[in-house]
Amino acid sequence: MPLSHAQVEKFCLASERLLRPDLGLDNYAERSFEFIDTLLSSEFVIFGTLDPQTQVLEISVNKEIVGWTEAITAYGEVMADYKLWDWDHTVNGGKPFTRSDFFSNRQFRDTSMFSEVYGPLGIDDHCAVHVPGVSGEIPFFGVERQGGTDYTADERDLLRLAQSLLGNARSIAKARDNLSIASAKAAALCRAGLTPREADVLYLLSEGKTNEETGIILGIEIYTVKDHVKNIYRKTGCSNRLSAALWALQTTRLDETRALKRHLSVAAVSVTDWAGRS
Repeated sequence: MPLSHAQVEKFCLASERLLRPDLGLDNYAERSFEFIDTLLSSEFVIFGTLDPQTQVLEISVNKEIVGWTEAITAYGEVMADYKLWDWDHTVNGGKPFTRSDFFSNRQFRDTSMFSEVYGPLGIDDHCAVHVPGVSGEIPFFGVERQGGTDYTADERDLLRLAQSLLGNARSIAKARDNLSIASAKAAALCRAGLTPREADVLYLLSEGKTNEETGIILGIEIYTVKDHVKNIYRKTGCSNRLSAALWALQTTRLDETRALKRHLSVAAVSVTDWAGRS
């Protein structure tokens, strides 16, 4: 069934908030929790990443829950017994799947997963959403509910749409953190071809400032800010604020690398008796 205009609009607005330019690994889970909460209701949402090499599972939750530590410890002990919870990203072809795909209400209540984990937390329904396209880890979101009806077809459609966005956001967050640059530098952006004012605007954009906030900080009108942003997109080849922020960070890192090389002494010498000589 096609999504309604209201649902599509809600999805687009939630996506914009998720992909604000300061997205990184430190706020990815929090942003994603907010994104999922906007799309559908739940008692709570979890985010977990499994390291395939170490077999270590790290799980966070979007709110304080009584008995959480005991329940999640028990989860780690019984999860491998259940396809629904064993962190297998191939289940259901990688698409979101729910408790009702595996167990009826009565069957679920007879499992150790319910008696040791979900029952104590007051939860009886679960939807798993794999985060695709991320190397070195297997990430999942769990949308947890108590009572009520099963996840609807519309909710599953929304979560299927959300999957690729959550995966792209995770990859972007990891890429940003791998840059090891705390913030963009306006001087570096100028050396890359931006005007001083465009560099100032892009620096503030990369810090997560809105057009309105940027205008106030720089003492310029919002329509002037928007003109600068258009010019930044044209010069950098970027199409949105997040990609422009990443361009700014990458450009700053490259500029700093070049500056370091300019200050290093480099000498060319001939090598004799090299063991690798052909």
